[in-house]
Amino acid sequence: MKLVITNVLILLLSSINLYGQTWTLEQCIDSAFANNQKIAIAENTQELSALKHKEVKSNLLPKLSINGEYKYFIELPYQLMPLSVFGGPEGQFKEAQFGVPHNINANVLLQVPIYSSGLMGNINKLETSQKIVELEVQKTYDQIYFEVSNIYRNAQLLKSQMVFIDSTISNTERVKKNIELLAEQKLANQNDVKKLELKVSTLQSYQANLDVKLQQIYNALQLLTGSASTIEVEDNILMIDLMQYEDNGNKDIEIIQLQQDIINIDLKSLKQSKYIPEVGFVATYGTQGFGYDQSPNQFLNFYPIGYAGIRFTYPIFNGTVTNKKIDQKNLELENLKLKEELTKDAQQVEIENAVLQLENAFNNVKLSEQQVDLAQSIYEQEEKKHKQGLISVNDLMIAQNELIQNQQNYLQSIAEFLAADLELKKLTNNISNR
Repeated sequence: MKLVITNVLILLLSSINLYGQTWTLEQCIDSAFANNQKIAIAENTQELSALKHKEVKSNLLPKLSINGEYKYFIELPYQLMPLSVFGGPEGQFKEAQFGVPHNINANVLLQVPIYSSGLMGNINKLETSQKIVELEVQKTYDQIYFEVSNIYRNAQLLKSQMVFIDSTISNTERVKKNIELLAEQKLANQNDVKKLELKVSTLQSYQANLDVKLQQIYNALQLLTGSASTIEVEDNILMIDLMQYEDNGNKDIEIIQLQQDIINIDLKSLKQSKYIPEVGFVATYGTQGFGYDQSPNQFLNFYPIGYAGIRFTYPIFNGTVTNKKIDQKNLELENLKLKEELTKDAQQVEIENAVLQLENAFNNVKLSEQQVDLAQSIYEQEEKKHKQGLISVNDLMIAQNELIQNQQNYLQSIAEFLAADLELKKLTNNISNR
């Protein structure tokens, strides 16, 4: 029966190309992977994450800078001199101005981080975040694969339904012509001709509605694939065998686990910051210039200056802020663990339901195929009886309606089976996305 239906579809559609170039499902998926904006956004986000990681990691490199400064003192700074230095009484001071109006400083500064728990924690967090972004990119590919496949199958379903309707219209037109000839010879009722005309009109209206829906689906498919040209799907829906898929994990669960890793990195950094100082090396070398511009003692002299050393920061007390942050991170970690457990349970239920749905859809295809065979046989018998004048046009139309309905049910059952198969592949992480 499947071969008969496939041959009918091919014969009726081989000469019709109303929409554009015929694309296979694989071509549509490849085009979507190359052109879809959601994928472009996801990959840009991945690139941004990589650049952010490089930016933070570059803080481990030495920093070298040149600094310069010039000051002209309109009023020289004051200093208080104790009078006891000059033999005066203790506890009394006299203001005095020191220095020269022109001050110039220029130096080269080198800073090298030796250890920073916050910096190392950020680097490790961004490495983990990159893995999360990679999983998000894979999820985007999976979703596009899923959406394109579903839309493509729906287009095939509508196209196949239109083929069956077109075939039914042709058969009805043929019967109508025979009845018209009989009516002219007073061997048939003119009312039967009108019934068949109404039947043809109804089928044509239904076909026009399907055509509009098909065009809408083609527009959606063109948007997903990013194609500049109009797309037409292949003619026939291909049935596949009932498959069993191995559970390859869940990307959402993997993301939750990586989020837990990030929280653990934060906790480690916070705990280390309480006891381990931040240490860095610093060195500078430069010159200082002093100038005086009053005659006759003008001068501008420069003197070298340089030093090297270790700089460290050790927290003693910060108002228990770190402890409060640790408490928050522990609660966040607990929530993520609960979320992971909940997601795993929901995933298991969804897979079990999807397996049941797939098996039921497969059985429906087999049953629908048998029903189409039976309806086809009944219609052929009724058509012979009608030619022999044994039944009325109403009886023939009833048989035809049953055949149409069973044909539609058969196509729908195949589409539902393919959708259930795709859903199970998605749930078990078996979609081949790249």
